[in-house]
Amino acid sequence: MAERPIVLGVQPCGEGTDPGRYLERMTLTARGVDVLFLVDPAVDPAIDPAVGAAGAAPVQPRLDALASATRVAPGVPGTGLVPQVPVTGADPVALHDAVAALDAASLGRAGWEVTVRDPFAPTPSGELWAEAAEVVEVAHRLRTGGGTGSDVSAGISDGFSGEFVEVRGRIPVPRSPQGEPVVVIRADAPEALPVAARSADVVRIAAGSVREAAMRRLDLEGAAAEAGRDPATLRVLVDVGVGAGEGLHHSGSAGLASLTRELAAAGADGVVFLPARPRGLEKVADDVVPLLRAHRTPLRTLRERFGLPVPTAGLAAAPR
Repeated sequence: MAERPIVLGVQPCGEGTDPGRYLERMTLTARGVDVLFLVDPAVDPAIDPAVGAAGAAPVQPRLDALASATRVAPGVPGTGLVPQVPVTGADPVALHDAVAALDAASLGRAGWEVTVRDPFAPTPSGELWAEAAEVVEVAHRLRTGGGTGSDVSAGISDGFSGEFVEVRGRIPVPRSPQGEPVVVIRADAPEALPVAARSADVVRIAAGSVREAAMRRLDLEGAAAEAGRDPATLRVLVDVGVGAGEGLHHSGSAGLASLTRELAAAGADGVVFLPARPRGLEKVADDVVPLLRAHRTPLRTLRERFGLPVPTAGLAAAPR
């Protein structure tokens, strides 16, 4: 079997408040990388985004990460798109439909990075991640639980009832071009580790050294095995700072390429470059990527790019 090439991703830093400019930069950057990881634009809590500061012009409306990914999808053929998606307190069916719309717009190049938030009251992190696990389970069952073989749609036939999430009745949905959008979970928080090990296709980690990244992958594989999952089905991406930053980082293009090769040799399936400044996007696309490969083969589906199989069966019930 041919060795899979390392996956090269990039997560842009803040791009200001202009949605048009933001989308333009994403389109330009995507020409060199495999996957764009998108986050919600930073919001100044002292300013209401709808009306702006007193006496100031209204702030332009912001696109959240999922909306940005869906809008930019037609302009970045051959590039995967993975927006952060907050799942706590969300309607799991509506959330699923929004991710499915991105998957359709990108022709199967979509994933979603599961995040948890609790803006109203302090809630233990373990409880937030337990809810997230149920939301991921519902999304998975919507895709794989209601049809097999040549059926053109899937859905939940008998419903789902968990501690935090409940869905009743059959909800038919179109088949995904890649079977199911790729689920990405960051496993830096201890409470997120078991959820990522059980439910994620791709796990993102941060590390202070190549050795630490290798050890964290071993921890993930052990957790996956404990959950009854084949560790070989798990993909791990390591964050790499472009310029200043905590953890693994480098300011030079050659250094970034060398660090990426070291991580690949240590077992990483890919990296996510984190530019400290907007111009770092062009640095990654124009300078770093060409040092790592002579040419880029546009992906057909994101699942295929990671070497992941098409899901055919539901997951086990979430642990209580």
